[in-house]
Amino acid sequence: SVAIAACEQCGGNRVPLVHPVQDLAAWLKRLPVGDDTAAIRCVLSLADGAVDLQAKSAWIATARPVLFLSGPEGGLSPAEDTQARAAGFAPVSLGPRVLRAETAALAALVVALGG
Repeated sequence: SVAIAACEQCGGNRVPLVHPVQDLAAWLKRLPVGDDTAAIRCVLSLADGAVDLQAKSAWIATARPVLFLSGPEGGLSPAEDTQARAAGFAPVSLGPRVLRAETAALAALVVALGG
């Protein structure tokens, strides 16, 4: 109902598919494995060792899609961050400030697009 209301509000003519809620481990298991054309995986991480996303922007600027995993307010838990890394997500950072959940995802897209 939220997706329908949002489409009505903005004049959208296609309601996006909204998948059921699932935990992170189940979602990670559903991702494709071993496909050279698969998306470049990046997790927005607060952990030590995360590389500044702007430093990775040349690496991301390929013809391959990019998949960002962004957590809730305060970021993913250490266990969730570890799960994401084990699933092939490269830990990246947006800098020293912690952004709001909805802002972090948009900021990551802007950096990845070279903005």
